[in-house]
Amino acid sequence: MNMCGIGGLIYKNSVHEKKTGEIVIKMLESLCRRGPDSTGVALLHPKTADSLYMDVNYEKEGNGAKVINLLTEFATIVSTTDHGSYVRALIKDVSDEELLINAVNNIDHDVSVSSYGEQLEVLKFLGGAENLERQFRISDYDGKVAIGHTRMATESKVDISHSQPLSCHQGKDLTIIHNGHITNYIKLRSKFEKKGYHFITGNDSEVIAVYLVDKLKSGYDLKEAMELSLNELDGSFSYIAITPENVGLAKEPFGMKPMVIAETDDFVAFASESMAITNGFGKNLSVFEPDSEEVMIWKL
Repeated sequence: MNMCGIGGLIYKNSVHEKKTGEIVIKMLESLCRRGPDSTGVALLHPKTADSLYMDVNYEKEGNGAKVINLLTEFATIVSTTDHGSYVRALIKDVSDEELLINAVNNIDHDVSVSSYGEQLEVLKFLGGAENLERQFRISDYDGKVAIGHTRMATESKVDISHSQPLSCHQGKDLTIIHNGHITNYIKLRSKFEKKGYHFITGNDSEVIAVYLVDKLKSGYDLKEAMELSLNELDGSFSYIAITPENVGLAKEPFGMKPMVIAETDDFVAFASESMAITNGFGKNLSVFEPDSEEVMIWKL
C-alpha cells in the first residue's frame, strides 16, 4: 500500500469539545483521496464484564445471517447488526473463544473474523468515510480512542477483509493501522505460519499485527515490540498499534511515509496530513512530525 491515509484521536480526559467519532470522521473525509477504496476505524470501549466485541467479514449474500445464527449457538447476544458484507456483534458468555473463532471462519471461504476483543472494536466498509458513517454512525462515538484508515489497494484484493484496521486471531484487543509496504512480507508470513499463526488476507499489513502479537506473547511490552519491528520489517512505512493500555506510533528508518501530530493537555491527534487535523477540529493546530526510526507510546 503506497498511498493510504491515517487519522486518529486520543482524548486524555472525559470532557470533549467535539465527539471523538465526529472529529475522526471529518479527518478521514479529508484523507479520502489518499485511499478511496475502503475506510475503517478502531474504537476503544470501556471494559464490561464478560463481553466481547466481534466483527466478521463476508461476501456471499446470506452468510451474514449464518454468522449471526452461529453466534447465538456459542454466546449470549447483546447486539448484532448485518451490514451486507460485515457483521457487527457484541456478545457475552463465550466459554471457548478459539473454538468460536474457528467455527466462524469455517462457515464459508468468504467468511472471516475481522477482529475480536473485550474493548477494541474494528468497523470498516468499502468506499469513503461517508459510507462508513452511514453504516455505523461513527460520529456518535465519544470514547477515548478512535483511529482510522483510508485505503488505496495497490497489490491485494479490494474487499472489506483486506481493509484496515487489521488484527491477529491469536491476540485479541490489538489492532494495527499501516501506511506503506512491507517488502519482506512473504518471508515473514512463512515464518509465522510455521509457528502456527493464521493469516486471513493477502495484505502485507497483516504481518505487522501478527509480528506484534508474537512479540507480546514472548514477553516484550508494546514499545519494545515496535522498536524491534523497525529492524525486522523491511520497507517504507508508518504504522499505529492500538491496545486497551497503549497507542503506539512507529516510523521506519527512511522516514518516507508522512505522519504529523498535534498534542495538547486534552488530546493527541495524528494524521498523514496536517489538513486532516485542521478539518477534524475545524481550526489550525500546531503540529510536529516524528523522527525517522522513532517509536512513540501514549499510555491510556
